[in-house]
Amino acid sequence: MYCYRLFDRHIFSSLELKLLYRVNHDKEPDQRDVLIEWSSIPVMPDGPLCAGHKMWGIFVLRAEEGVWAVLPRTGFVVWVPKSGTRLTVHPDLSQMSKHEQITRPLRDVANSLVTGLLSRLPAMWGELPLHAAMLKAPEGYLLLAGVSGVGKSTLSQILARRHGWTILDDDSCMASITDGELKVTPMGGMARLRADAADRLRLSGTILTGYTDGKVMLQKETTSIILPERTPVIALIYLSRNKHSSKQTSNSYITRLDAANAVMQASTIAIGLDRKSLQWLTNRFYVATQFGKNANYSIIYNQTQTPEEITDDIEKLYTECS
Repeated sequence: MYCYRLFDRHIFSSLELKLLYRVNHDKEPDQRDVLIEWSSIPVMPDGPLCAGHKMWGIFVLRAEEGVWAVLPRTGFVVWVPKSGTRLTVHPDLSQMSKHEQITRPLRDVANSLVTGLLSRLPAMWGELPLHAAMLKAPEGYLLLAGVSGVGKSTLSQILARRHGWTILDDDSCMASITDGELKVTPMGGMARLRADAADRLRLSGTILTGYTDGKVMLQKETTSIILPERTPVIALIYLSRNKHSSKQTSNSYITRLDAANAVMQASTIAIGLDRKSLQWLTNRFYVATQFGKNANYSIIYNQTQTPEEITDDIEKLYTECS
């Protein structure tokens, strides 16, 4: 049985999950830990759509005692009970006859499980999962948010190299309110970069199958990171590209968001397994409100800018608000 770190818990699986950091253990899973069971029994998932979209990425179907999380282009579906701690992976009959599986490379189910489902599990635990990279700078934490492919992983690697920041997770974290204070915890997964970005940074790693733009998992030894409880979140930075700009300028368009826009923007990075869940909606509101009290910035960068120039802008913002 393999054991890994997942947010502030452990996850156990009889099959290897290479995108998570393995930890030594001498205990059986308790009710708080996550246990993944691998079943050979095919199923036909059914229920109303409650998260995601059937045309792309993971999507989720609501059932009476939990949810079905469908992992497209893997051939598998995962049963997630309401507790969110005992997951069962089944072959998915609804995917077996799809023509795209013959013409396009399949994604590794274990990798898709980590990136598509485990990052959303905190929604079942009363926490709020966020699609954002989390880094530790000298004076506190900083989050980089934005859609997939905007550059969170690449910029995180450069901030670590040039400014000595620590990458806690380059894609996902979770937020909670404890005694009125905001706490953010990284997922703790391996860094993943587009193949062209990894090549540009001269980083090598394992190629992940089934991604049209190519993905590389970076190999790195690490130890479990103990997060100080009261280290503050210094800032949230929302990244986006200006695809229509033809200006040959090295300056990003940087805006500090007022409280109202900060709360609204923070709401957009929340992810979950049931977007109509009252618990998830309530958590999103309270967490977004807390984030609105921090420094929030929007960076819209031009296509002519290098990642190094953008990280210089991020470092300047960090210095100003810390």
